[in-house]
Amino acid sequence: MRRMSFVSQLVMLLVILLICLIFFSLIGYGLAMLLFDLSFEELQLASNYKAIQGLKIVQVFSSLGTYLLPVIILINILKEKPIQYLKLTTSVNPWALIVAALMVITFFPLNGVIADWNMALPLPDALVQYEAKIEETIKRFLQMSTIGDLIVNLIVIALVAAIAEEVLFRGLIQRMILEKTQNHHVAIWVAAIVFSGIHFQFSGFFPRLFLGVLFGYIFYWGKSLWYPIVAHLLHNGITVVLVYIYGVEALEGMADDAESGSHIAMTVGATLIFAALVVHFFRDYRKEDDPLEVSPHSDGSSMD
Repeated sequence: MRRMSFVSQLVMLLVILLICLIFFSLIGYGLAMLLFDLSFEELQLASNYKAIQGLKIVQVFSSLGTYLLPVIILINILKEKPIQYLKLTTSVNPWALIVAALMVITFFPLNGVIADWNMALPLPDALVQYEAKIEETIKRFLQMSTIGDLIVNLIVIALVAAIAEEVLFRGLIQRMILEKTQNHHVAIWVAAIVFSGIHFQFSGFFPRLFLGVLFGYIFYWGKSLWYPIVAHLLHNGITVVLVYIYGVEALEGMADDAESGSHIAMTVGATLIFAALVVHFFRDYRKEDDPLEVSPHSDGSSMD
């Protein structure tokens, strides 16, 4: 196979991503409009239950077109087998999977503090209005009155998002940067920055960034994409379930109590446990051999 430089891979990925995003978004909107008898404007406003359900169809197709399919296409162009290339065939240690899950759970309080700090950062008025519109759409998206609504949101927000986003950001982008830089810290942090930035929501940039960093190290140490996929799925799934049980407003009220003594104690305790779990995963489940360090189709002469 002809060797392809890092820049060539990146440009090709962006082109494929843009084409797939447009194509699958059109399919998603068209299908939602047809199934729910809605206009494009009604879908955009998301002002009623049918429109919100239609947007969930759009979200699924957009996720597949933005995150998953472009990766599969590019990997096939590189003459690689997608499942093997993405480290989905690497053996998974069930105990390591449990530790990864516990890391996500114990990281919630600390990441909540980061989120509160992020929300308090001053923004230009235009960006504040933009963020408010996004926040309102998210709240409508998360409205769940039945078990059916919960199941749909778990599929759309937890399952589809976890698989598609981890395939792109950890499975492909992190690996591409690692092959270029030969520095896993750079690869993990840059991939996490792209992961957070592509959501176009500054009010949640930093908590999403640190989640991406956590997923990146889990992937690099465990050498299996299933670890960050499960961690990502669990994080999103817990969030959806909590919203279903308590509601968005109640959860926001809990966040307002962040300065209480009990909340601080819980955050400190959970953070200490989280740190211990990270060390445990690194020491006991890190695979010494690093197949991500060496690319079968890249060397110093082929890189830009």
